[in-house]
Amino acid sequence: MRPNSAASAAPLADRYHTRVPHQLVPAGALKSAWDHVASRYAAYELVLPGSATFVCQAELCDAYCCRAYTVNLGEAEVQRMARESRLEPSRFLEYYDGLPLALPMAQPFLLRREENRCALLGDDLRCGQYHGRPDACRLYPHFLVFIDQAAWKPVYSDTGGFDRAVAAFVEGREDALVPLLLRHVECPGFTGPPIAEEAWWELFESTRALQYADL
Repeated sequence: MRPNSAASAAPLADRYHTRVPHQLVPAGALKSAWDHVASRYAAYELVLPGSATFVCQAELCDAYCCRAYTVNLGEAEVQRMARESRLEPSRFLEYYDGLPLALPMAQPFLLRREENRCALLGDDLRCGQYHGRPDACRLYPHFLVFIDQAAWKPVYSDTGGFDRAVAAFVEGREDALVPLLLRHVECPGFTGPPIAEEAWWELFESTRALQYADL
């Protein structure tokens, strides 16, 4: 997604970052877990310390994410979008029979699409409401997945298990779930210098905070 202007970075730390001194990232264990599940995530790559950092390349971006994906929003995101954009929800949400289409999930609303792309995407491929954009758009191009090491399958909604897994992870302990930080291969922005250890932890924590905000 191409921003329409420079934006200040969101806060990066969450509760674990301030409470627990970080261990070295267990790159070997993460690579081993990734080898078991990589075939499930053909559009993603594992992010480790030393991976190229993300630097938005607006002039190279073809807004793939804005065209390829349907975006879910929670109630707080709808309120933020309405406040920042000064638009009525009917302008940016999918509606059905005069009401916002609501799915039985934590983020029940859908960002409106027109002509197979986000309705807020401008003709110049820049976001029409960048400052109010949903968390999924703020999250992109990174993604966090929790893998059950017994079955080597992803787990999507075990909030308590995620909390325990992250607490164990930052303390260097084993847990049934292993978190993997991924990046989307279609994004052209991974051209920056290698990510340092502390910056990796900050990215890990900020990604988790955005991705699981409504769980």
